[in-house]
Amino acid sequence: MSPSQEETDFDQANKLTKDRQRFFRRPKRPANIISQLMARKGYCQTQSANELSDAWQQLVGEKWKNKTKAGNVNRGVLEVFVANAAVNQKIGFEKQKILAALKQRVPQNKITDIKFRVGSVDHNE
Repeated sequence: MSPSQEETDFDQANKLTKDRQRFFRRPKRPANIISQLMARKGYCQTQSANELSDAWQQLVGEKWKNKTKAGNVNRGVLEVFVANAAVNQKIGFEKQKILAALKQRVPQNKITDIKFRVGSVDHNE
């Protein structure tokens, strides 16, 4: 017994309707949006950056304190600004020792390398 033309048309129309049916997402909750925005902009990392900066200043001591400044950590690489090329070269010799000490002091930052670059070391910024 073959299905009637009416039933076939109904089945085809039903299939077409299901194919065209769109499901819309519910609106996001404001709390979720705010937390995502804070994470994306890095506002939650301010405390971590302050801890890192303090740890850096304690590690390098008085010799390099006013000539270096810890920057951001990007993919495990700490960017450190130095006053000039001479400081860059001299502190480069102590890189491995400083890196090992940083890994112990601030393990939450997961620092794997240090990159020195000449730049502004004004600590009042």
